[in-house]
Amino acid sequence: MSTAVTAEQRTRILAAALMSVAAVVAVLLVVGLISSAGTAGILGDLDIYRGAINYAFAGGDLYDYTYTHPTVHGLGFTYPPFSAILLTPFALLDSVPAKVVWTILTFAVLIWCLYVLVRQAVKDGDSRLGPSPRRASRVAWVAGLSIPVMASYPFLHNLVVGQVSLFVVALALCDHLLPRRWQGALVGLAGAIKLTPLVFLPYYLITRQWRQAAVCLGAFAAATGLAFAVLPAASIAYWTDKLWQTGRVGRTDSTVNKSLLGTLARQLPDGAPVTLVWLAVAAAVAALAYWRAAQHLRAGNLLAATLAVGALSVAVSPISWPHHQLWLVLAAAWYLLLRGRLPLALGIVLFVIFLGYPWFDDYPAGTVGTLLGVGVELPSLAVLLVLGFGLLPGRRARDALNGTASVHG
Repeated sequence: MSTAVTAEQRTRILAAALMSVAAVVAVLLVVGLISSAGTAGILGDLDIYRGAINYAFAGGDLYDYTYTHPTVHGLGFTYPPFSAILLTPFALLDSVPAKVVWTILTFAVLIWCLYVLVRQAVKDGDSRLGPSPRRASRVAWVAGLSIPVMASYPFLHNLVVGQVSLFVVALALCDHLLPRRWQGALVGLAGAIKLTPLVFLPYYLITRQWRQAAVCLGAFAAATGLAFAVLPAASIAYWTDKLWQTGRVGRTDSTVNKSLLGTLARQLPDGAPVTLVWLAVAAAVAALAYWRAAQHLRAGNLLAATLAVGALSVAVSPISWPHHQLWLVLAAAWYLLLRGRLPLALGIVLFVIFLGYPWFDDYPAGTVGTLLGVGVELPSLAVLLVLGFGLLPGRRARDALNGTASVHG
């Protein structure tokens, strides 16, 4: 006698299948890393972090260290000194254990970020999971979303070069989970590690979240002050000199740079006032982003507001490497969680963009054809898609604009 499979059992089977596929994808990525050992850029940023910190331990200047590799030259430490303090445990480990731990943490933090998205979507009641979904359904969505996210170029780039970007994004993304009195603390710490999260400060001020602004500034000041106490010479060098040497980060017009400034530098003719045009465009995009974030805040969705401001950080930073675009990849995952055809279409379009690997490559000037040239700029322009449509379903967005939604913790 056959026994019918219940809906709950089907969900558990689906969750197990998606977890298996996600695990296979993760293993394949790790195998690819191992097989590529010795080639340029494999966890190279982690090597830079470790090398610069150990160089400072030996009495050298943190920012004078230069990474040497058979095919990569001239790269050094570019982050605030506080980040060096947090990264010290990896400098104390040997290379292989450091890279193993770093890679494990990268996958674990990604899963946590996706869990946060699913959790918030369920809490808001506007998700495809439906009301009060069972644990197996949540697991299935986290596992299912992890597959395209892991396959996206921003995550792959973060993984391959051993970048700190995902950890910084996770700090800012999870700030809204703190009790209201402490919100802003994780953003402030993230800003002390990498300056781009400081775009949240104007958002706090514009939306009159005075306490969050104060906590953010306090956390940033405390972390920076600690760095001054532990690394005084490096702190003085960074804030008075190294911060302003933009050439240390990379070429603005590189096709790998996916900021709006990068797009303008590639598209405007020689002699055009690129910086002035960029400032005007950045101001307009910032106004749109902060308006969207305020709209999401009025609707009671702190996570959607966070994603909007995070997307802004990708757009207005002079240099945005592919791993910086993890904010937009998470926005794509968020869209797929929301009910409605428009969020579904937006999520699919964004993932198509971030799965277009050739669009993220570094092409010499004059070698990019028309079709490829359009593709190269799509990741840079994806932020306009996110901010233009917003990060809430149509009904909730209209309610927020009409002032009918209320803010909740």
